[in-house]
Amino acid sequence: MTEVKPSHSIIGTTLAQDVYNEYGLLLLPAGATLHQSDIRLLEAHNILAVHVVAAPSTIDMPTPVLHWSETEAAHQYADAVQKTGYLFKQIASGTIPPLNRFNEAFYPLLDQVLQRLEFLQFIYLKEGTEDYTYRHSLHVGIVSAVIAKLLGKSHEDIYFLGQAGLLHDVGKMKIADELLSKPTHLTDEEYSVMKLHTEYGSQLLLSMEGANEQLALCALLHHERLDGTGYPERRTKETIPFECQIISVADVFDAICTDRVYRKGSSPFEAANVLWELACSGKLNPFIVSHFIQYIVVLYVGSSALLSNGDQVEVIMIHTDEPMRPLVRRGEEFLDLREHRSLRIHKMIS
Repeated sequence: MTEVKPSHSIIGTTLAQDVYNEYGLLLLPAGATLHQSDIRLLEAHNILAVHVVAAPSTIDMPTPVLHWSETEAAHQYADAVQKTGYLFKQIASGTIPPLNRFNEAFYPLLDQVLQRLEFLQFIYLKEGTEDYTYRHSLHVGIVSAVIAKLLGKSHEDIYFLGQAGLLHDVGKMKIADELLSKPTHLTDEEYSVMKLHTEYGSQLLLSMEGANEQLALCALLHHERLDGTGYPERRTKETIPFECQIISVADVFDAICTDRVYRKGSSPFEAANVLWELACSGKLNPFIVSHFIQYIVVLYVGSSALLSNGDQVEVIMIHTDEPMRPLVRRGEEFLDLREHRSLRIHKMIS
């Protein structure tokens, strides 16, 4: 094991120890093979030294065009969307696949997400509404599992939350396509029909081989809110299982970040701001929200973004008092978004 400074000379080496940032959040796990994006990540978080297994001189440099993590992310993500879409379409046609089929489609992607931070960034760079229902389901499964990991849950609980998030909207397969893809807001009558997806999902999961009542409950209650304003049962606070509260946070976050037929997706920073407002108003669990917000905004240090006025910037530093309004760099100029209240991070870019 050798202690080295993060630089391009250690690309291809293997980390011997987990690397954490100043907030105690995991940046890279032990066993990860370092790539160019990892060096940028370490530099952005001011990591001065890491421990690696192999000596830098023994490493073959990877090709500079598209490094491994991006290539692998694109392939595994597309494969998971395709397989999940196929299984969801089977449900729409009246056939209910067993739970293990969904796990086979989802777990390889989830394994990578839980090991490499870049995957979550990659997901929210994708634009367009194609396959929205399937992509949203994958995203909520991923984010739910990430939140569970941040909260120190067991391996079993992390993967259960991934399952539950993946299948939270399965009841939408019993809703008419024209309603799911309507490009304008739903009427009150249409919204009443749409809300039935929670009950449909619960019923489907209770009949699915390998599923259980807890999975069904997560599908039923993911739109409940702590103040009793949710549906379908208008539950409050402790009557909503903690697992369902996690999925609610993941569901809201992804719904804001991902393009939908009636509006473009917003940046994770804007989504984090909405989550915090919902937590402060008593609708979402502030314990879950605060842990996730801290993680998600620090994740984007060093990333490029567009401000609400169209200017391209780089996220430089996250403020602990207002993490959703970071310090950014626009060319040679630094902007503290705490002091420029009319500007916000509108969109993350590659």
